[in-house]
Amino acid sequence: MSNREREQKRRLQQFLADLAVLGSLQGFRYFQPWLRGKEELLLTVVNEDLGWRSPGFPVSVASSFTSSTCSSSYSLDSDYDSSPLPGEGPQPKPRPQPPQAPRQQANKSNDSHLVPASPSEEEIAVPEMNCTLFLLAGYAKYGRPYAWIRSNHERLVNIGGTDSLVKDTPMKLKSITEWVLTSQGTRVWDVVNELVGLCTMPPPDNPFALDLRYLQTLPLPERFLVTGALLNFLEIIMVQGSQEEPFYDMVVKEMKPLRRLHFQSLVELHRLHRVKSKNPSPPDSSEDQ
Repeated sequence: MSNREREQKRRLQQFLADLAVLGSLQGFRYFQPWLRGKEELLLTVVNEDLGWRSPGFPVSVASSFTSSTCSSSYSLDSDYDSSPLPGEGPQPKPRPQPPQAPRQQANKSNDSHLVPASPSEEEIAVPEMNCTLFLLAGYAKYGRPYAWIRSNHERLVNIGGTDSLVKDTPMKLKSITEWVLTSQGTRVWDVVNELVGLCTMPPPDNPFALDLRYLQTLPLPERFLVTGALLNFLEIIMVQGSQEEPFYDMVVKEMKPLRRLHFQSLVELHRLHRVKSKNPSPPDSSEDQ
């Protein structure tokens, strides 16, 4: 194995480690991750910001809503450059969009047939209403991260047909392209940032904004663990992420109320444990019989 191959493998392992951390979290306002195996993560992203609250679960296997329910009146073609890699059908006409990322050219012939391990037609996860489902993966056989749309294909891209091979074509994202072109490699929050900016209307200033109301409704032990995990993830972004990102300062600001809620939960847990230790529950009478 060459040095280049070893370095690429190392960076892919870092991306998979990021996936594992992200997949353990909940409580974001604009998206919800769901880890599926060690190489895949499903990402539910909000279509329109209507005061959406984070669900307690990312996706529903059985839902009365079809993917068309999540359709939005907004058109997201053009400057985000996230159309499928192969050149099926005409390319969408550009239209003004918030500045997001310059268009990147990808190798269409190489990437056009890189289907995910779980094809779109076999997807059992159904996104919640007003959401779109994405699949992020870092398959060892491909040696790099990829992202696929799992619902609402027509809303986001001109797929040029309904053939399953077309639907399972990887998205052409700036963050994924930079993973290949740069030595440092894209981190998972870079991909999430781009997908939220692409999907959610209006595009939020801070894609990692938290739903504190939802976090406050969690049972005390779970609230303590969830807020601690979120703090760890945001601190990773703060330490290892780029300070040039527009959302960086807002992520730092988001940590203050989150840290307050986390330590408040810790104090409540200690108080609860002290009460229980002073007033132990009586033994079950059935055990004495």
